[in-house]
Amino acid sequence: MAVFQESLRSAPARAAPLLRSIRRTSGDCVLLLFVVFLAPNSLQALDGTPAGFRNRIRNLYDAFGYGKRGTSLDWGYSAFVEFNGKTILFDSGSRADLLAQNAKALGIDLAKVDIAVLSHRHADHASGFDYLLKVNPNVTLYLPSDRGLGAPEHWTFDKPPESARIPPEEMYWGGKKTSIAYKSSGRFWNARVEWVNAAREVAPGVFVIPTTGSMMGDFSKYPPNEKRPDLIGIPELSLALKTSKGMVLLVGCAHSTIERIVIEAMSLLKTDVELLAGGFHLLPYSSEEITALAQKLKADLAVRRIAPAHCSGVQAMQIFKKVFGEGYSYAGLESEVFFGP
Repeated sequence: MAVFQESLRSAPARAAPLLRSIRRTSGDCVLLLFVVFLAPNSLQALDGTPAGFRNRIRNLYDAFGYGKRGTSLDWGYSAFVEFNGKTILFDSGSRADLLAQNAKALGIDLAKVDIAVLSHRHADHASGFDYLLKVNPNVTLYLPSDRGLGAPEHWTFDKPPESARIPPEEMYWGGKKTSIAYKSSGRFWNARVEWVNAAREVAPGVFVIPTTGSMMGDFSKYPPNEKRPDLIGIPELSLALKTSKGMVLLVGCAHSTIERIVIEAMSLLKTDVELLAGGFHLLPYSSEEITALAQKLKADLAVRRIAPAHCSGVQAMQIFKKVFGEGYSYAGLESEVFFGP
């Protein structure tokens, strides 16, 4: 009741006489009718989103959340995004059957998804796409350019000198090829795949932004070329939505570090971050390190709202809640985080 009354106080002056009348009414139903039917364009949700506007991020898969509507908790992440008439599935959790269960429990029809994006190759983000592709085989799936997923790589082979007189049958491709586009079929071989190795706009106001984590990955060089092998970082994609208030930035696990992803996205889209959501991968860090990061995101990088989920960690969520105050949104399983056009 108090929330509705507070919203009504900000309505235009023409609503004042009716407001006084409603305050004298003891039934909440009359007030609700006024809010929904008589003043939908003059009211706003607590986060500033116009009443009735449906842009939102819904958590479909996570290990924490309400679990009140028939969903099941599990380690992994998936978010269903509604943005300006488009629907986007960002990541898909650890199990296809649980993704299907959670989507049905929340009344979400994945057969109607317009765009699908995978942040990175880890199973707790990629596995549920098996269900999506079963019910929606023609959806375009945007994948990071990762050879572990089947993305092509250019390989060059040394050609032996002619003086060596090596018979053709002892050389690759009979000595006629010195380079190939190395490509495995990958798990999504039968899907409509777009490999993303540079930022691109995939729908009006919808961007996928690649970064590469430098701290974990695959061996790329071996001795004696170097004293120890280097690591290729894990390629990952983030989803950026350009709104009238700034950017909504959704990340999967932030293996590239969350601050780097924010800086990269701001540089590419030339706008501030209105909402930062998803998995920030802060489980191993101390409270001091997380507090410094939270303050940097808010003060230095001017992130206005934040909604951590998945691998962000319980400690980090509590710290972000304290640092961001009213700019913090709960984002567990079944949650809805709204944002404007």
